[in-house]
Amino acid sequence: MPKLDSVPKRKCNRGFTLIELLLVVGLIGILAAIAIPSYQDSVRRGVRSAAVNGLMDLANRQEQFYLNNRTYTDSMANLGYTAGLVFDNSGDSAVALDNSGGLVASGSNQRVYFLEIDAADATSYTLQAIPQLSQAADTECGTLGLTNTGARTETGTGTATDCW
Repeated sequence: MPKLDSVPKRKCNRGFTLIELLLVVGLIGILAAIAIPSYQDSVRRGVRSAAVNGLMDLANRQEQFYLNNRTYTDSMANLGYTAGLVFDNSGDSAVALDNSGGLVASGSNQRVYFLEIDAADATSYTLQAIPQLSQAADTECGTLGLTNTGARTETGTGTATDCW
């Protein structure tokens, strides 16, 4: 009777087959296709808060100006914004915001929104936050708007409740 130890053993190869490797690469690709857009949307929503906060600050400044002067203003400089950062955006007084809500130069590659006074007269105003550069891909909310009555608007595919 032959000994079991004398039977030649088949050598086991250790490693991955090409099919196993392709399955893993495909699975990673599918996960990335789901995760990357979700991450980008999350970043856009986070940056959108800078615009909301900027609009609320601008509205507060307008109301303080109204209390002091019995009229609203169409000039960001009159509201205390740094004169060197205030610019004319197609006839509207504006400033540029970075993703943390700080003021930056209008041509800065860090800008994510332009805050502007779209219209202002003695008794009313309309303010806008216009997305810039990478934030311009925010099609859910687009341009955010705020009036002296507190009406909140957006130009995107979402609702004002979603965007504010």
